[in-house]
Amino acid sequence: MSPEVSPPSTNGGAWARLAHVVGLDEVPTEEFRPKLLGGLLTGYTTALLLFVLVGFADAFDVIPNTDWAYALIATKLTTNTLAAIAWRTRTLVTPLSALNIAADVLVMTGTVYFTGGVMSPLVAIYFVEVAVMALLTNVGLTLTTTVGCFVFYAAMAILTARGVFPQTAPLVGSPDAITPATVALMIGFVGIVTIGPAAYVAIIVDRLRRNERALARRAQELVEAGRAKSEFTANITHELRTPLHGILGLGELLNDGIYGPTTDKQRDAIQNIRQSAGSLLELIDSLLVVARAEALRLEVSRAPVDIGEVIAAVVATGKMLVGSRELDVRADIHGELPSVSTDRKKLVQILVNLLANAIKFTPDEGRVRVEARAEEGGVRIAVTDTGRGIPKEALARIFEPYFQVDGSPVREHGGAGIGLSVVRTLAEVLAISVEVKSEPGRGSTFTLFLPRES
Repeated sequence: MSPEVSPPSTNGGAWARLAHVVGLDEVPTEEFRPKLLGGLLTGYTTALLLFVLVGFADAFDVIPNTDWAYALIATKLTTNTLAAIAWRTRTLVTPLSALNIAADVLVMTGTVYFTGGVMSPLVAIYFVEVAVMALLTNVGLTLTTTVGCFVFYAAMAILTARGVFPQTAPLVGSPDAITPATVALMIGFVGIVTIGPAAYVAIIVDRLRRNERALARRAQELVEAGRAKSEFTANITHELRTPLHGILGLGELLNDGIYGPTTDKQRDAIQNIRQSAGSLLELIDSLLVVARAEALRLEVSRAPVDIGEVIAAVVATGKMLVGSRELDVRADIHGELPSVSTDRKKLVQILVNLLANAIKFTPDEGRVRVEARAEEGGVRIAVTDTGRGIPKEALARIFEPYFQVDGSPVREHGGAGIGLSVVRTLAEVLAISVEVKSEPGRGSTFTLFLPRES
């Protein structure tokens, strides 16, 4: 397979920009090849039909001199053949396709000129070219061809009016010149300019309707598959919580010595079991939130909530997550906070997820703060860290399910990529706004605003 060869240019950037503006950069792509083939077949068909009409006009002396017509048809066949060879060999596709389009406009203008110029009844041939371009190519090439037709026609008309080109005789100069042969010629011409585009439109509309029906069926299948997946995930994660609660309960019983005395090493092992089971339970709870949200089964239980007490509990949990690391985690509450009517459990889950993320991505000797202050109409809470920060290009996607800034299998920090998705899902359910500001190397700040009735 030969590569596409661009035409010589002293400025590759300028050529690339021009090709993009007029839509030529799409021409050598694999997806465009069927359209190119359709255009080539149209070119050959049009040339053949025009040859038949010119032969008829020549036989019945409708047009006194038809040499120009044969020359224009030969020109069209030449450029169309060159474009066909380029399409076949995948070489010089862009320049020869552009040449073929330019030849179309030139041939049409020549046809109009030699059949009366501004008085020619064949000016409708321009509309055929524009219609075919619109149906087979793209917006850029269609607009470029339209402008080319207008410019060529205007130039021909002006040059003829100024006497640069001699005025040619129209096909029908007076009513007496209308003969059966002339009528037959015009009927054939009108047939070409109407039946051709109409056939293309019918084919494309039929294809679009079939694609639309197929897409509708596929969309319905995807909706049903998504609903089934969400139902399955919700059910299986709910079932997983029962044995995990059993593991945690048994761990507490062992730790309390219910089944007999335990050694220090056994208590350390029991503590590790409880921590691992607790982490797994948090992950399952997060998956359950995502699944229930997709299945539209999230339930909200609202009641007055003491925000200061919630933050204190969340920060205490965060300090447990820190373990033996050198990390400064604390709460900063500015002034008295009003009570907020919301779902306490879901609010705690939002804050714990944000705090856990901040702790995970903040290096030792870093700082994590949970700040809260009363504002008009509610409470604003900010979780700020001095961690590695989030790249600007990733900020728009961090709340997507399963998205991770570093998704490589050898990444430094683990996780399933659902923590922030859970934050967004629960925040939407509770009518809490979430904003994030971050700078790589300088940390991140996630800000929540809780209205009085959130």
